[in-house]
Amino acid sequence: MSPISPHTILLLVANPVDILTYFARKLSGLPESQVLGTGTSLDSARLRGILAQKAQVSPSSIDAYVLGEHGDSQFVAWSNASIGSTPLRLALSDQLTAEFKADIESHTRGAAGAIIAAKGCTAYGIGNVSASICKYILFDSRTVRPLSFYQPNLSCCLSMPAVIGRKGILRAMPIQLDGDEQKLLEDCAAGLRAIIEGAEKELLADDELRHALEKHT
Repeated sequence: MSPISPHTILLLVANPVDILTYFARKLSGLPESQVLGTGTSLDSARLRGILAQKAQVSPSSIDAYVLGEHGDSQFVAWSNASIGSTPLRLALSDQLTAEFKADIESHTRGAAGAIIAAKGCTAYGIGNVSASICKYILFDSRTVRPLSFYQPNLSCCLSMPAVIGRKGILRAMPIQLDGDEQKLLEDCAAGLRAIIEGAEKELLADDELRHALEKHT
């Protein structure tokens, strides 16, 4: 895993992307900022697409993120969503009900399954997102995207907004979540940490077994 160049930017795409990003940063020896995963970038693109349809505007005018795990515990940061400079709660005041939010979240979370059922794979969406992230890095575009990277306060890798450029994650972008969203973020992190701890125990057991076998051969 040790890269040839200390300036390498390691981009994780395969699933479970948040878990793999966590272990890649440990195994590669690279600085935290140079190891990242695609995370919820594709989920957020799908979110912007469906909200654009509902609001009858271009997806580029939608500023909204799916955060947390790229998986079942992901959540939409509704409190920060906007169309242009207008908060979503004002732009879609007549539609933004609990049922509307639940439908959008279900669509975003279940999009991959629907695409696989129809086409057999989801290679094009994630391929496009990965290419875009590589472009942001190569051209130092300093674009803000939700990417999976190490969160010291949560002790795991998951998706939060960040500025990405030639040196990888240039800086995390602060985001103020409401109480419910903060709880979802913490629950998501707890679930990821449980998986990480289980994997680390298995790795430790494998190492101990290998050392024991080496001593007797």
